[in-house]
Amino acid sequence: PVDLALSSDTSQKEVDSTLYKFHVKQVQRGEIEETYGTGATVWPASMVLLKYLEHLVVNNDCRIWDLVGKTKGDPLNIGDLGAGTGVTSIAAALLFQNSFVICTDGCEKVVGLSKENITNAGLPEGNGCYKLGSSLVAASKYWWGDGAILNELHSFKGTGASFDIILVSDCVLPKLYPIGPLVDALDECMSTSTIAYCTYEHRYYPEYDPKEFFIKLATKKGLVVRQVQTKDQHPIYSVDDVEVWEIRRCHHST
Repeated sequence: PVDLALSSDTSQKEVDSTLYKFHVKQVQRGEIEETYGTGATVWPASMVLLKYLEHLVVNNDCRIWDLVGKTKGDPLNIGDLGAGTGVTSIAAALLFQNSFVICTDGCEKVVGLSKENITNAGLPEGNGCYKLGSSLVAASKYWWGDGAILNELHSFKGTGASFDIILVSDCVLPKLYPIGPLVDALDECMSTSTIAYCTYEHRYYPEYDPKEFFIKLATKKGLVVRQVQTKDQHPIYSVDDVEVWEIRRCHHST
């Protein structure tokens, strides 16, 4: 397992010790044995993403809430695409209190692994949800663009609900996953106020530049990709070959 610790918002004095500790199970031969694929490992890009979110919260940064049109501390609806072990979903539930997180993956066995990790980190709440801190987390299979994640959000939060945050960690990987369906999923999940955070690890791909191709497809969907500068990321958990992207819908798109 991987042991992790997250600091909470230090402005909230009532939070005891402001530190959350949890661990997640990995299946390190899942890729080689072709049982779990790459989703059963906590990759560096996942750590960069969850620590970037922690960095924002610990520094009492209201930017996320401002961008989604809410007040800091308001409950958020969060979707995690290609969540693998569920580590970013668990972190988001603990960092963004009173929120609802849907942890998804396209592989049924990987969804089972994320459910196991969520179960170990939280308490059963009914309807397939688990309580982590003050947030609720559900895990389910989502084939990018098939509508399942929105159906689940609406079943829990009502037909008018939308996602505030979408998380994507290390899924821009054309050797294994086509980029088009991922962009379709973002387009499906994002309203005009949704913000997505995506981590991208540079890897050589002979046919085209994955980053350029992703941005090209995203632009066609009316999505704008902004790279978060290294100086604005976590001071320790940031590396040169992993980028953090902030993705929003262009307000001029229809």
